Amino acid sequence: MDADTTYRPLFLNHIDDSLRTEIKRNCSVDVELCMECGKCSGGCPNGHVFDYTPRKIVQLVKLGDRQTLMTMDALWICLSCQACVDRCPSGIDIPAILDYMREKACRTGAKTSRPLVRLFHELVLSSIRGHGRVSELDVALKYNWKAGQPFKDARLGMRMLFKGKFRFYGNGVKQRAEVRRLFEKSVIAKDVS
Repeated sequence: MDADTTYRPLFLNHIDDSLRTEIKRNCSVDVELCMECGKCSGGCPNGHVFDYTPRKIVQLVKLGDRQTLMTMDALWICLSCQACVDRCPSGIDIPAILDYMREKACRTGAKTSRPLVRLFHELVLSSIRGHGRVSELDVALKYNWKAGQPFKDARLGMRMLFKGKFRFYGNGVKQRAEVRRLFEKSVIAKDVS
């Protein structure tokens, strides 16, 4: 067993509740309402690829584990689809918590356990900023190049291109200036540009 996974006793009177208070104040989310029923995790369409399930994320907030929250892959993989919120009997908004922690991670320069997860997230945001929506071809090419595997999926990509599944130039939106204005307000978007 390595040092990070060894057992250590948890004393409830020694838990730092400053993160819980910060989340409640800044996100209007009270994690103390969690009944630990697991419906959030059961309904999450992306939960199978998370390193920490939505239920575990709420527990990490309760425990005040900022470091784990800011370095977990789930922070960058969450789709913010609101399925967990819809299923939660207490209405706990986990995507709001993750948005807040993502901004903190960007501000502090926290690194993820798998850097390619954050790279993909940043490339998607960059594509939205430039085109108003995701340009799959652009993201795929940049991702493979920056990940050091420039020819990965080249055959598949060519087949998709010839079948009309990829376009050289993605369809943009008419209000690109409005999209860029939204990005200017975001801490994460400034970090990506």
